[in-house]
Amino acid sequence: MNSAEQQGSERRASRRVSLVTQIRTIVGGEMLVGYSKNISTGGIFVESEAQAEKGTELVLRFKLGAEGEIQEARAVVAYSVPGEGLGLRFVNLPDSLRQEIQAFVNEQES
Repeated sequence: MNSAEQQGSERRASRRVSLVTQIRTIVGGEMLVGYSKNISTGGIFVESEAQAEKGTELVLRFKLGAEGEIQEARAVVAYSVPGEGLGLRFVNLPDSLRQEIQAFVNEQES
């Protein structure tokens, strides 16, 4: 774990679990397709070569597992790890999606 991820994990209030799924968003006017590494009700880490400044707002499209429906969520860049990816914090996550993510986290932990 690098120092940016370690700092992020020390600040996290929500337990993260592994989630490998395709993520689509727009960064700097360009379509970004990356893959998530992990997720919690607080945010998601997206592996990508693309970089974005801390505080950049994004709208993400992703699935919770292979059989899940495509979800859409607003997020803000919490930190960026050059060459590795972006730590994103969810913003105004709808209760229904928060509950789905929490159920997914609980399922993965058991």
